[in-house]
Amino acid sequence: MPIPTILRRLRKVEAALAVEPEYPPFTSLEIEDIVRRGRAGESLTKLESYRIRKQSPIVDGEFDITWCRGTVWIKHYVGVDSSAI
Repeated sequence: MPIPTILRRLRKVEAALAVEPEYPPFTSLEIEDIVRRGRAGESLTKLESYRIRKQSPIVDGEFDITWCRGTVWIKHYVGVDSSAI
């Protein structure tokens, strides 16, 4: 097997085994910003999508944010404090 092929496969294995950084939970301001941009039809950054995927579900007040199969779902329960449930 050629050396470049071995190196490419080794890099893929190392990337798969790499320790992923732990990000802090979202703050209320970050959640409000995500909801605002979601309503406006703006896309999220890769880092935000990654954090949502790792921390899913995110419950804050009236909002429930989940990640499923590459899609971010933002649900707004008017008048219901989801974090108290």
